Amino acid sequence: MADIALSGRTHPLYDENSDNWLLYKSAVKGGEFFINDTNLFSHRLEDSEDFDERLERAYYLNFCETIPNIYNSFIFKERIERAPDPTLEPFRKNTDRRGSSISAFISRVGFYSKIFGVMHALVDMPIPPKKGKRTVADDRKDKMTPYCSLIYPEQLVDWSLDRDGNFRWVVIKSVYYNDLDPNKEREEEIHYKLITTEEWRIEDESGQPAKLEEYDSKGKNELGIIPIVSLYHRDIDDDKIGESMIKDIVYINRAILNWCSCIDEQIERQTFSQLVVPDDGSLNEESETSGDPLRRVSTSSAWTFPADSRHPPAFISPDAENLNVIWKLVVDHIKEIYRLAGLIGSSDDMYVGSSGRARQMGFLSVNAALADTSLKYQKFENDISKLAYMFLGKDPEQYQETKYPDTFDIVGLSEEVDSLFKVMSKNFSVRLNKTIQKNIARRALPLVSDAVRTEIENEIESGTGIVESEKEIQAKEDGEGKESGKGGNPDSKVSDTFRTKDKLEKEDSSHRTVKE
Repeated sequence: MADIALSGRTHPLYDENSDNWLLYKSAVKGGEFFINDTNLFSHRLEDSEDFDERLERAYYLNFCETIPNIYNSFIFKERIERAPDPTLEPFRKNTDRRGSSISAFISRVGFYSKIFGVMHALVDMPIPPKKGKRTVADDRKDKMTPYCSLIYPEQLVDWSLDRDGNFRWVVIKSVYYNDLDPNKEREEEIHYKLITTEEWRIEDESGQPAKLEEYDSKGKNELGIIPIVSLYHRDIDDDKIGESMIKDIVYINRAILNWCSCIDEQIERQTFSQLVVPDDGSLNEESETSGDPLRRVSTSSAWTFPADSRHPPAFISPDAENLNVIWKLVVDHIKEIYRLAGLIGSSDDMYVGSSGRARQMGFLSVNAALADTSLKYQKFENDISKLAYMFLGKDPEQYQETKYPDTFDIVGLSEEVDSLFKVMSKNFSVRLNKTIQKNIARRALPLVSDAVRTEIENEIESGTGIVESEKEIQAKEDGEGKESGKGGNPDSKVSDTFRTKDKLEKEDSSHRTVKE
């Protein structure tokens, strides 16, 4: 392997998927990265000039970026239970040495794993700077703390796996900027980093050891394993490639781009009604003599018909049916995007109005998709945290695992709580009420620590367990007000103050009508 330049190595699966990754990347970025003559198609009724104008006006409804973000908004809205860990506290606060917390880092990895199908994170220790003149910043860096680096699929150009699916070695491609000295012109180089279970080294494109200004270009792998953790959207073949969430969505999104452009084209050409006027030939003659016959009718263009046809001038409105058909297709395919992403339970949810229970059942499949993603995030965080333990010389078995939420069925819980409160308001049994209240607390806070759960249940146990309805509470408050002499004049019609002016006028008018 030492005789082969790393720049010449690519895995067959890398070559097979690199074009797809480029398409997914441009679709997520949107703007000029996706709105181009590759993705916007010319139709048969336009020439190159018309197409260029339409391309200039094109816009992109970017669902390839929106969908993965929706998953993260659900997962990181819930409480993530991390046990206090002084060993990992610096790592959790600054996971990537750029100020990102561990939640922010995993959110970013999760987002891109759904885009590309997989994302990798290299867990490492900072490389000590070369010996020489030291600064205060160097001394601060010497307080070694593990950190993570993102590895995009397009960077992991080659690798080898053992029978258990673990990396034997990897080759990582990256851009290096030689710009330490502000008085010199910046140099941009492509570097290739080889990591084996025994060593690591960095080469340039010619296969020579990279010349790094601050650090050495090779060293030993003290850990003895490849410290890379992979997060998949969906792992099918365990081949370090994965399957992208947007593998089909990107083509639907591209079709929507073209349909919206056709709608825009029709609006551009047919927004205004077309004037038709009778002409005895004088308008045509004026046009032929370089005149402007349209000044007579005060419009930019007009169609003419024979003057003896006895039809008055009129405006012809453009047919909006084509716009309606295309827009209906756009809306239906937007819903289909959400179904493919697992954010709509079934096709019935897209077109048929359903009951609350049916919507709740549809949400079960959405909850399952969210829970599956959440558990993958959980495993990923625990894996990189255990590697951080190993770099710090700690036994990873002593690490207390982080727990992510595993249920997101808030709609179902809300309905269940309402029905349970109706039962408790009957006050059949104090013990029954307290038991129900404890069960609700456990459902509402599934990831809370044992200490907090015990405190909540003790508070419930020390209470009366009696549940009063709103009517009972209001009646009691009204009774206390009268008994204390603060109820005021019982004939004062205080309730009128809560009626709107329109309602009072209607009631007053109604009374007058009856009297008449």
